[in-house]
Amino acid sequence: MIRKGLVLALLMFGYITTASADYAGAMRNYEQQQYRDAIQEFRELARGKDADAQYMLGRMHEAGNGTPQDFVEAHKWYNLAASHGHRHAADARDAIAQRMTTQQIAEAQRVARAWQPEQASAAQVAPAARPDIETLSDRQGVAEIQRELNRLGYDAGPVDGLMGTRTRNAIRQYQSDAGIASNGYATSDLLIRLRQTERQEVAVATEPAASSATEDSPRVALQDDFGDGDYRRNPAWTVLSGRFDIDRDGLRSVVEIVDENASAAPSLRSDRPEDIGLAMLQMILEQTGNIRPEAAATETETARIFVASPIRNVFQMEVDLASREREGSLEMGVYQGDRPGGGYRLVYHPGSRPGLSLMRLTSSRSDLIATSDASLNLEDGSFHTLVWSRDADGEMRISVDGRRVIRARDTSFRERFQGFVFANHGGDFSLGRIRVED
Repeated sequence: MIRKGLVLALLMFGYITTASADYAGAMRNYEQQQYRDAIQEFRELARGKDADAQYMLGRMHEAGNGTPQDFVEAHKWYNLAASHGHRHAADARDAIAQRMTTQQIAEAQRVARAWQPEQASAAQVAPAARPDIETLSDRQGVAEIQRELNRLGYDAGPVDGLMGTRTRNAIRQYQSDAGIASNGYATSDLLIRLRQTERQEVAVATEPAASSATEDSPRVALQDDFGDGDYRRNPAWTVLSGRFDIDRDGLRSVVEIVDENASAAPSLRSDRPEDIGLAMLQMILEQTGNIRPEAAATETETARIFVASPIRNVFQMEVDLASREREGSLEMGVYQGDRPGGGYRLVYHPGSRPGLSLMRLTSSRSDLIATSDASLNLEDGSFHTLVWSRDADGEMRISVDGRRVIRARDTSFRERFQGFVFANHGGDFSLGRIRVED
């Protein structure tokens, strides 16, 4: 019996490693802008109902990365990803539907209904043969529970057999939905019940997708606490430059300032409005005497990452942020366009006054909207919660640890935003959690 259990475990975890490596390789190609290779790998995965791969195909067809821009194909893949349980796919589908004609939406729905997954390969058959519960060790049993929860649309994280917060929360959510005691325990009885539960898949839309959500209904547009240890999926973050890592504090970026004693101004690049805006803010702070010119970094590489997740222009964002060095600056905000460009940015300058600045970026210019009245000193080894809201009249309120620091009104952007961007211009910062409701 032990030998049998070991063989089954090897099959299970061997399959998991192979599947994860395929997606990770596709994401690496995508992040390195090797789009032709990435789209081919995502297509292979999508044929087996991989919702993450289907979602990425939607993004790539929407943006025209590695393939001609095709909204019909993008809508189809978003629709399929939604039907297979992806958290953000339905919102992305609804957003792109607003840019399509009625005929295009109808065609996208037709091809989505006609789509059929390929027959499972030998590698895919192995995990489908559910091992006997009696043969499983404790860790193998947890892995099976994680697999079943993910199958049913509950986000249990990676199938690694480890009981973390994410897995326990998924168990509690399933138990609550099933009307049983919500204790979060991984038991053999729970696994039996999970295996007997059929997945209630999200139906492929039969009406125009744009009408499936109302602008007044609140929803979670973006949420991530990086508890799964992987920023590249669920949701998928994309690194544009620099390096990002996951540690116990969340998503971390460390950028060393090359020469903190030099007085040269930051270089301006016309293809990056956010760099122009940051340079403008740097000069304003120097001219008002609130930051010393010699403290400005020169030729410091920016670490920049973003996540594509449609956000309406009325939103409330909560961010848990940690800063460890009194130098450099941090930029974050919502953007419009296929790549992070125009939109709103908050810029944090440790130890400077003002400590927080709100900026508006467009393709042609950058404007300073408002600043905090005082400096912010977040370098105390703890996380600080920043809350940023915007209402229907364009009024924005920003608070840090419950204390309001900025209140301003701007109505420049009326269309929805396409996602969130986070950039380190020198320093040591961690993003512990982000939640956006709209």
